[in-house]
Amino acid sequence: MVYKEYRMTATSSPSWKLPFNLAILLHILILSSAILLPKYLHKNRMIQDTYTVDLISIAEPPAAAPSPPAAAPPAPAPAPAPPAVKIAQPKEVAVKKIVPIPAPISEAVKPEPVQAISIKPLKQKLKNKNIPDLLAQQAREQRELEKKREQRALQQQLIAEARRQQALADAEAKIAASEAVNALKQMLQADAIASSTKAGQQSSARSARNTSNAIESQYQANIAGRLHQFWALPDIKPWDSDLTAVVIIVISQNGQIISHSFEKRSGDRVFDQFVSRTIQDANPLPPIPGALKRQQYTIGLHFKPGEIL
Repeated sequence: MVYKEYRMTATSSPSWKLPFNLAILLHILILSSAILLPKYLHKNRMIQDTYTVDLISIAEPPAAAPSPPAAAPPAPAPAPAPPAVKIAQPKEVAVKKIVPIPAPISEAVKPEPVQAISIKPLKQKLKNKNIPDLLAQQAREQRELEKKREQRALQQQLIAEARRQQALADAEAKIAASEAVNALKQMLQADAIASSTKAGQQSSARSARNTSNAIESQYQANIAGRLHQFWALPDIKPWDSDLTAVVIIVISQNGQIISHSFEKRSGDRVFDQFVSRTIQDANPLPPIPGALKRQQYTIGLHFKPGEIL
C-alpha cells in the first residue's frame, strides 16, 4: 500500500521535468555555439611574405708562402699530391611565398546617387515675369475683393431693414387687431341696447356707422402693413425725404389687386418704379371684411421714403 502511494506521487509530480528540459536546452546551446561561433569569430591574420634561404659558404685554402732559395738538396722522392678539395656550389634559394587568405568581402548596398535638381530654370522664369503686370493683377484682385465686401454689406443692410419693417408691420397689425376686437365689442353692446328702445335703435345705428368706420380703418391699416413688408428703398443713392407718390389701388373681395394708378407722381422715375414694384410684390392684399359688404375696395396711399400713409 505504501509502495503504491509512493509510486503515484512520484509519477504525478512534475518536478523532474524542469531540470531535464533545462539540461537538454543547455546542451543544445553549447553545441550550437561550438559550431557557429568560430565562423563569426574567425579573423584573418595578415602574414607577411617569408623567404627561406639555405646558404653554405666554404672558404678556399690559403696559398703557400714562397720559401727562400736553398742549396740544391738531393732530389727527394716525389711527395704525394694533396687530395683535391671539392667546392660545393651554393644551392639555389627556394623562395616560398605564402599567399594570405583574403578576408570575406561583404557586399555593401550602394546607395543610389541623388540626382541634383537645378534651380536655374525657376530663377529664369521668375526673372522673365513682368513685375508691373503682377502689381496690376494684385491691384485688380484687391479692388474686386473690396467690391464684394461692399455688396455683402449692402445685402446685410437690406436684410436688416426688411426685418425691421416686418417687425413694425407685425406690431401695427397686432394693434389694429386689438382695436378691431374692441370695436366689435362696442358694436355688439350697441346692438343690444338698440334692440330695447327706439332711442337705442338710433344710437345703435350711429355705433354701427362708427363700427363700420373702425373696421374700415382697421382694414386700411392692414393694407398699409402688408405693403410695408415690401417697401424698402435700396441705398443706391441718397433719397429726398420730400418725395411723395400718390397711388390709387382697386382691390377685389378676395384681396387681389385689380389695378393701380398714379394720381400723383413723385418726379423721380426710379422712385416711382420702386413704388409699382412694391405693389406688385405685395399682391394679394388682405381680403375685404364681410362687415363692409363690398365687392371692391378703392384706397389711395401716399408713398414716401420709409413710410406709407
